[in-house]
Amino acid sequence: MTILISAVGNTDPISKNRDSALMHIARKYKPERIVLLYSEEMLVKKTLIERALLSFKDYKPDVKIHEQILRNDEVYLYDKMYEIIEKIIKEYSKLGEELILNLSSGTPQIKSALFAINRIDDYNTQAIQVTTPSNSSNNPQKILSKEEEDNLFKNNEDNQDNYENRCIMDIAEKFNHSLIKRHLRSLIESYDYLAVEKIVIRRDSKGLLSNKQLARLRIILTDLVNVFKKQEVLSEIQKYPLSEVEKKALNYFLMIEILNKRGQVADVLIKSKSLVEFILEDRIKRNHPNLITYKNKLPKLNKEHQDFEKVIGYLDSDYKKAQNENEGKKEDFSPTTTLNLIIYTKILEYYKYSPELIKSLRVIISLNNERNKVAHGLSEIDSKLVNTKKLQQTIDTLRFILQDTFEIDDSYFSCYQALNNEMLDLLRQ
Repeated sequence: MTILISAVGNTDPISKNRDSALMHIARKYKPERIVLLYSEEMLVKKTLIERALLSFKDYKPDVKIHEQILRNDEVYLYDKMYEIIEKIIKEYSKLGEELILNLSSGTPQIKSALFAINRIDDYNTQAIQVTTPSNSSNNPQKILSKEEEDNLFKNNEDNQDNYENRCIMDIAEKFNHSLIKRHLRSLIESYDYLAVEKIVIRRDSKGLLSNKQLARLRIILTDLVNVFKKQEVLSEIQKYPLSEVEKKALNYFLMIEILNKRGQVADVLIKSKSLVEFILEDRIKRNHPNLITYKNKLPKLNKEHQDFEKVIGYLDSDYKKAQNENEGKKEDFSPTTTLNLIIYTKILEYYKYSPELIKSLRVIISLNNERNKVAHGLSEIDSKLVNTKKLQQTIDTLRFILQDTFEIDDSYFSCYQALNNEMLDLLRQ
């Protein structure tokens, strides 16, 4: 059974020679039962309302007046109306029937209560608004004489087969869905993809979006989460016409950029060095084939390379310069040393790479002590040495090193923002 629950308003049942909201919803949806909520003031319309609702051709609803009459001094109190109307709706919801709520009759407080209940609570309801014929506000209608009542029905322009349908279904999501979507958008804007994924994979998330939209949102989130969980290359980046090394380096840089936006300073410090080492190792391997060899998967200088002695000589000289003058005999640089950020930089210095690149590498090296204390000593980060400005300089430097080494177009750096925008657009629907 379909039940229409409606307050009775000033303009019901007919106004300006057209159906008012109660009458129009009944005409359009033909509910089997109509439950009327009267205020003390509106009780004078009881006979007229019943006459109107029983005047349809080939449709005779079961019209009931709810036993609770709304007090005149309460119909303008939102909290009171919400409390009373929610109780009434719960009462009929227990019957398992489909409910239609009239959002256009009664005081603003009654309408607002019905509107909120429809959105917040998970009842089996449809909420309907009805536009006025002039699409403007109605004025209160005076009490009619018997002759005026007869003329009211006689002149009703909606009382015909091809009447204009002015019903508008309230198709907006339930209010709790609206709040969840707002929360999800906030999490996305904070790049907290794991938190978003945990919410949208739940069973009760199905009502948030259409199946197709929800599936797309989940695909994007799974992809993003796997970047941070497993260091997988983002699917969007996999589509770019780049080498596998370039894709991996770009993916890692963008991950660091997001970590910086999240405020995960320790991760930025630790991963920045790893990224630069990865980039420089690849650069040296490409520009100076076979200079790097591997022992137990660790990069070393290849003794068989033609430049080995010259490179070792340069490294040894620089190594000794860095040692304290008062230490007496200085140690030699070991040819079996595992290569790292500082050594890679010295190798590039030996080969006279651009001053801009060397200067950028020194920015990353300047954070090395702080990075090592965080990574190996579990030390607190010194905010004077590593502040917001320094972190942004680090990100800018990483990008320069990346683009100085690989031909990566600027447009490729916006893939996270593009995915964020797509998810935000989905959650605004």
